[in-house]
Amino acid sequence: MIDERTEEQASLYVLGVLTPAETRMFEAALSRDAELQQLVTALQISRDALAGSLPSVMPPPSLKQNLMAQIEASDKIVPLPVRAEARAEGWMSWLPWALAACLSIVCAVSLFQQKTLRQKVGEQAAQLVDLNQLADSLRNETQDLKQAVATLQETNRLANLRIAMLGSLLTDSPKAVAVSLWDDKQQRGVFVVQNLKPLPADKDYQLWVIDPKYPVPVSAGVFQVDGSGNVRLQFKAAKLIESASKFAVTQEPKGGLLTPTLKNLVLIGG
Repeated sequence: MIDERTEEQASLYVLGVLTPAETRMFEAALSRDAELQQLVTALQISRDALAGSLPSVMPPPSLKQNLMAQIEASDKIVPLPVRAEARAEGWMSWLPWALAACLSIVCAVSLFQQKTLRQKVGEQAAQLVDLNQLADSLRNETQDLKQAVATLQETNRLANLRIAMLGSLLTDSPKAVAVSLWDDKQQRGVFVVQNLKPLPADKDYQLWVIDPKYPVPVSAGVFQVDGSGNVRLQFKAAKLIESASKFAVTQEPKGGLLTPTLKNLVLIGG
């Protein structure tokens, strides 16, 4: 910790007004004290800034003539050397202290500005943290909105699905069942059959969509089942379906027909 007397000596040292003996003693202490070295460096910077801020003033051209005229008109009284020295000593006695006070003021202003700058930097850092938190919150809310939209879309898609269970009309395959899932918006569906007896090579099962808009069922393609009587297929109707009220399956010649053979009706349901 630097005491007040050392601070005064540092100010006088920077101004170059210490006696040679005082200068040697101060420089010896300066070489051993890192804190004192930092203080001297700060005072030197403040001294240079203060010196650079003072404007140079040129005396007016008439000053010399006025002084010479006053000297010639005077009684040629020469001041006593003792008084001149006393005046010089008085002037020199307060000049270092005045300069040291100026340096202290400059240092105080510099420290205040540094403190203010640190406060501003701290406030900006806090604002940056708040902005980052806000951005994270907005990203989370956006993700939640996307999930909500996806859920609504899925719900809407399910609302457009027409699910129908088809029962068997065959006495030799009473356990045959089928499920049809029809999407009105996409105009396509999925058909799943179980326990339906396989057909010979010259026969096909044909799927039909019954829409009240049309006088006859609309064909949705032909299919075969595997050895276990099962199949899963995707299908599309041959015409635009407005309302799929029922679905049916008939047994037809290979490749199917344009209209169903009602006596060969195998499955139906809605």
